[in-house]
Amino acid sequence: MCCATPAYLTNRPKSEAGRELLGLARRLVRVTTADEDAAWLKELNDWHGRHDDHFKERTTAKQDPMHARGRKWRRTHERLRRAHFRLVRLNRAGVLFAFCDPAVLKGGGPLPSTTNQLEGGVNAVVKRALDHHRGLSEEHMRRCCEWTVYMLTEQPGPMALVTPEHRRTRKGKPVGNDGPMPGTMTAVQEPTDGVDAYESGFGIRKRWAGRST
Repeated sequence: MCCATPAYLTNRPKSEAGRELLGLARRLVRVTTADEDAAWLKELNDWHGRHDDHFKERTTAKQDPMHARGRKWRRTHERLRRAHFRLVRLNRAGVLFAFCDPAVLKGGGPLPSTTNQLEGGVNAVVKRALDHHRGLSEEHMRRCCEWTVYMLTEQPGPMALVTPEHRRTRKGKPVGNDGPMPGTMTAVQEPTDGVDAYESGFGIRKRWAGRST
Protein backbone atom coordinates (compact mmCIF):
# COMPACT_ATOMS: atom_id res chain seq x y z
CA MET A 1 0.00 0.00 0.00
CA CYS A 2 2.76 2.39 0.91
CA CYS A 3 4.60 1.57 -2.30
CA ALA A 4 1.56 1.98 -4.55
CA THR A 5 0.58 5.47 -3.37
CA PRO A 6 3.89 7.14 -4.39
CA ALA A 7 3.32 5.69 -7.86
CA TYR A 8 0.50 8.21 -8.19
CA LEU A 9 1.85 11.06 -6.05
CA THR A 10 5.65 10.57 -6.40
CA ASN A 11 7.81 10.68 -3.28
CA ARG A 12 7.79 14.49 -3.27
CA PRO A 13 4.33 15.80 -4.14
CA LYS A 14 4.22 19.47 -5.02
CA SER A 15 0.78 20.21 -3.57
CA GLU A 16 -0.04 20.32 0.11
CA ALA A 17 -2.91 17.89 -0.43
CA GLY A 18 -0.55 15.39 -2.06
CA ARG A 19 1.98 15.62 0.76
CA GLU A 20 -0.69 15.07 3.40
CA LEU A 21 -2.20 12.09 1.56
CA LEU A 22 1.24 10.52 1.13
CA GLY A 23 1.85 10.92 4.85
CA LEU A 24 -1.45 9.21 5.61
CA ALA A 25 -0.58 6.30 3.33
CA ARG A 26 2.80 5.86 4.99
CA ARG A 27 1.18 5.71 8.43
CA LEU A 28 -0.87 2.70 7.37
CA VAL A 29 1.85 0.31 8.54
CA ARG A 30 1.53 1.71 12.07
CA VAL A 31 -2.14 0.75 12.37
CA THR A 32 -2.44 -2.41 14.47
CA THR A 33 -5.81 -2.18 16.27
CA ALA A 34 -9.43 -1.44 15.41
CA ASP A 35 -9.27 1.89 17.28
CA GLU A 36 -6.26 2.99 15.23
CA ASP A 37 -8.13 1.82 12.13
CA ALA A 38 -11.08 4.12 12.93
CA ALA A 39 -8.74 7.02 13.73
CA TRP A 40 -6.92 6.63 10.41
CA LEU A 41 -10.17 6.58 8.43
CA LYS A 42 -11.29 9.73 10.26
CA GLU A 43 -8.06 11.44 9.21
CA LEU A 44 -8.71 10.40 5.61
CA ASN A 45 -12.22 11.88 5.73
CA ASP A 46 -10.88 15.07 7.31
CA TRP A 47 -8.28 15.32 4.54
CA HIS A 48 -11.00 15.07 1.91
CA GLY A 49 -13.02 17.78 3.66
CA ARG A 50 -10.07 20.18 3.84
CA HIS A 51 -9.04 19.76 0.20
CA ASP A 52 -12.45 19.27 -1.40
CA ASP A 53 -12.16 22.38 -3.59
CA HIS A 54 -8.64 21.45 -4.67
CA PHE A 55 -9.83 17.90 -5.27
CA LYS A 56 -12.60 18.99 -7.67
CA GLU A 57 -10.62 21.45 -9.79
CA ARG A 58 -11.09 21.17 -13.54
CA THR A 59 -8.96 22.17 -16.51
CA THR A 60 -10.75 23.10 -19.73
CA ALA A 61 -9.52 22.30 -23.21
CA LYS A 62 -8.91 26.00 -23.87
CA GLN A 63 -6.65 26.26 -20.83
CA ASP A 64 -4.57 23.24 -21.85
CA PRO A 65 -5.11 22.46 -25.56
CA MET A 66 -2.05 20.15 -25.69
CA HIS A 67 -3.76 17.60 -23.42
CA ALA A 68 -7.36 18.06 -24.50
CA ARG A 69 -7.66 14.61 -26.14
CA GLY A 70 -11.09 15.42 -27.53
CA ARG A 71 -12.53 16.40 -24.15
CA LYS A 72 -13.95 19.77 -23.16
CA TRP A 73 -12.47 19.49 -19.68
CA ARG A 74 -10.54 17.10 -17.44
CA ARG A 75 -9.73 16.74 -13.77
CA THR A 76 -6.74 18.89 -12.90
CA HIS A 77 -5.42 16.53 -10.22
CA GLU A 78 -6.22 13.13 -11.73
CA ARG A 79 -3.35 11.28 -10.05
CA LEU A 80 -4.28 12.69 -6.65
CA ARG A 81 -7.85 11.53 -7.17
CA ARG A 82 -6.68 8.05 -8.21
CA ALA A 83 -4.54 7.70 -5.09
CA HIS A 84 -7.42 8.76 -2.85
CA PHE A 85 -10.10 6.64 -4.50
CA ARG A 86 -7.80 3.62 -4.41
CA LEU A 87 -7.65 3.82 -0.63
CA VAL A 88 -11.42 4.31 -0.47
CA ARG A 89 -12.09 1.30 -2.71
CA LEU A 90 -9.80 -0.97 -0.69
CA ASN A 91 -11.49 0.08 2.53
CA ARG A 92 -14.97 -0.54 1.10
CA ALA A 93 -13.84 -3.96 -0.13
CA GLY A 94 -12.79 -4.83 3.41
CA VAL A 95 -9.14 -5.55 2.59
CA LEU A 96 -7.47 -2.37 3.83
CA PHE A 97 -7.80 -3.30 7.51
CA ALA A 98 -8.71 -6.98 7.26
CA PHE A 99 -6.24 -7.80 10.04
CA CYS A 100 -8.42 -5.73 12.42
CA ASP A 101 -11.73 -7.26 11.35
CA PRO A 102 -13.34 -9.16 14.27
CA ALA A 103 -14.88 -11.60 11.77
CA VAL A 104 -11.36 -12.52 10.65
CA LEU A 105 -9.80 -12.60 14.11
CA LYS A 106 -12.66 -14.63 15.67
CA GLY A 107 -11.39 -13.92 19.14
CA GLY A 108 -7.80 -14.79 18.28
CA GLY A 109 -4.67 -12.77 18.74
CA PRO A 110 -3.61 -9.82 16.59
CA LEU A 111 -2.54 -10.45 13.03
CA PRO A 112 0.42 -8.76 11.30
CA SER A 113 -0.57 -5.75 9.22
CA THR A 114 1.78 -6.64 6.36
CA THR A 115 2.68 -9.76 4.40
CA ASN A 116 6.43 -9.20 4.74
CA GLN A 117 6.94 -12.43 6.71
CA LEU A 118 5.01 -14.41 4.12
CA GLU A 119 6.80 -12.84 1.17
CA GLY A 120 10.27 -13.28 2.62
CA GLY A 121 9.74 -16.61 4.37
CA VAL A 122 7.64 -18.66 1.95
CA ASN A 123 6.92 -16.90 -1.33
CA ALA A 124 10.57 -16.02 -1.91
CA VAL A 125 11.57 -19.68 -1.52
CA VAL A 126 8.85 -20.81 -3.95
CA LYS A 127 9.86 -18.21 -6.52
CA ARG A 128 13.51 -19.20 -6.16
CA ALA A 129 12.66 -22.88 -6.71
CA LEU A 130 10.74 -22.06 -9.90
CA ASP A 131 13.60 -19.89 -11.08
CA HIS A 132 16.06 -22.75 -10.56
CA HIS A 133 13.82 -25.16 -12.50
CA ARG A 134 12.76 -23.22 -15.54
CA GLY A 135 10.94 -24.91 -18.39
CA LEU A 136 8.57 -26.98 -16.25
CA SER A 137 5.06 -27.65 -17.47
CA GLU A 138 2.14 -26.11 -15.60
CA GLU A 139 1.43 -29.36 -13.76
CA HIS A 140 5.07 -29.81 -12.76
CA MET A 141 5.25 -26.19 -11.63
CA ARG A 142 2.28 -26.81 -9.34
CA ARG A 143 3.87 -29.96 -7.90
CA CYS A 144 7.16 -28.12 -7.44
CA CYS A 145 5.39 -25.39 -5.45
CA GLU A 146 3.54 -27.98 -3.35
CA TRP A 147 6.74 -29.86 -2.57
CA THR A 148 8.63 -26.68 -1.69
CA VAL A 149 5.91 -25.53 0.70
CA TYR A 150 5.68 -29.02 2.21
CA MET A 151 9.41 -29.04 2.95
CA LEU A 152 8.95 -25.73 4.82
CA THR A 153 6.50 -27.28 7.29
CA GLU A 154 7.50 -27.88 10.89
CA GLN A 155 8.20 -31.62 10.55
CA PRO A 156 8.39 -32.68 6.90
CA GLY A 157 8.63 -36.41 6.25
CA PRO A 158 9.36 -36.93 2.57
CA MET A 159 10.18 -40.64 3.00
CA ALA A 160 6.70 -41.27 4.42
CA LEU A 161 5.26 -40.33 1.04
CA VAL A 162 7.20 -43.11 -0.71
CA THR A 163 4.94 -46.14 -1.15
CA PRO A 164 6.04 -49.71 -2.02
CA GLU A 165 4.89 -49.11 -5.58
CA HIS A 166 7.50 -46.38 -5.89
CA ARG A 167 10.25 -48.82 -4.87
CA ARG A 168 9.62 -51.20 -7.75
CA THR A 169 12.50 -51.30 -10.14
CA ARG A 170 11.65 -51.02 -13.77
CA LYS A 171 13.27 -53.39 -16.20
CA GLY A 172 15.25 -51.45 -18.73
CA LYS A 173 15.31 -52.20 -22.40
CA PRO A 174 18.17 -54.45 -23.55
CA VAL A 175 21.09 -52.49 -24.89
CA GLY A 176 22.10 -53.43 -28.41
CA ASN A 177 25.60 -54.29 -29.57
CA ASP A 178 27.41 -51.03 -30.22
CA GLY A 179 30.58 -52.71 -31.49
CA PRO A 180 31.91 -52.26 -35.04
CA MET A 181 30.24 -54.16 -37.83
CA PRO A 182 32.17 -57.02 -39.45
CA GLY A 183 34.55 -55.79 -42.10
CA THR A 184 34.69 -52.26 -40.70
CA MET A 185 36.79 -50.38 -38.18
CA THR A 186 34.82 -48.56 -35.47
CA ALA A 187 31.68 -48.80 -37.59
CA VAL A 188 33.27 -46.80 -40.43
CA GLN A 189 33.44 -48.42 -43.86
CA GLU A 190 36.94 -49.38 -44.93
CA PRO A 191 38.33 -47.95 -48.19
CA THR A 192 38.16 -50.05 -51.33
CA ASP A 193 41.24 -52.13 -52.11
CA GLY A 194 43.65 -50.53 -54.57
CA VAL A 195 42.24 -47.00 -54.08
CA ASP A 196 44.27 -44.50 -52.05
CA ALA A 197 41.29 -42.78 -50.46
CA TYR A 198 42.88 -42.15 -47.06
CA GLU A 199 43.39 -38.51 -46.22
CA SER A 200 43.73 -37.49 -42.60
CA GLY A 201 43.35 -33.76 -43.19
CA PHE A 202 45.66 -32.92 -40.30
CA GLY A 203 48.91 -32.60 -42.26
CA ILE A 204 50.47 -29.39 -43.52
CA ARG A 205 49.62 -28.88 -47.16
CA LYS A 206 52.24 -27.20 -49.34
CA ARG A 207 50.99 -26.29 -52.78
CA TRP A 208 51.05 -23.35 -55.13
CA ALA A 209 48.06 -21.19 -54.21
CA GLY A 210 48.24 -18.92 -57.23
CA ARG A 211 50.03 -15.71 -58.09
CA SER A 212 49.69 -13.00 -55.48
CA THR A 213 49.65 -9.32 -56.42
